Amino acid sequence: MNSNKMAKRAGLAVAGVVTAGVFVLGGSAMASAATSAPKASSSASSDSGKPARGGSADTAVTGDELAKVTAAVTAKDSAITVTSVRMDPDKSYDVVGTKNGATVTYDVSADLKTFTARSGRGGGKGGGHGGKSADTAVTGDELAKVTAAVKAKDATITVTRVGKDPDGSYDVFGTKAGATVMYDVSADLTTFTQRTRTAGK
Repeated sequence: MNSNKMAKRAGLAVAGVVTAGVFVLGGSAMASAATSAPKASSSASSDSGKPARGGSADTAVTGDELAKVTAAVTAKDSAITVTSVRMDPDKSYDVVGTKNGATVTYDVSADLKTFTARSGRGGGKGGGHGGKSADTAVTGDELAKVTAAVKAKDATITVTRVGKDPDGSYDVFGTKAGATVMYDVSADLTTFTQRTRTAGK
């Protein structure tokens, strides 16, 4: 009888070990499946999602190409003075210029046949993109005085337009090394602050 009891106990012990092994293996398999599942999900997400867009990918247009784009724009509207041209990755152009003392921007197709005026300005001081600027165009002797002050600060700047804000300070638009630049200039013409502008679409 003792031998039978011992055999039964040994059998139960073996069964317990086997059962525990099944649970351990099963848990390990579940853990393995759990850790591999997110990898598959992550891979699917990266394959289907578009890459994040970085900074502007356009490039400055110079030389013969600049002359060609400028000629096409002025042929479309001779009142426009082109100040800078940049090429987008799709080979279309961003053209910045002045017309009747105001800054204008056009999207021009790669074949130079489609011209689309882009709405909105670079934005006045403190104003939203949709708000109208409260500045007034500066002309005559005052324009000459502001232009001279800006050129004295940086002789490489070509001033294309100057606007006067209600507080007497100035918004100065121009070009430098083929790029459009803007400055906030104090009413006494002693403080010059370059304003950043995004000309992207």
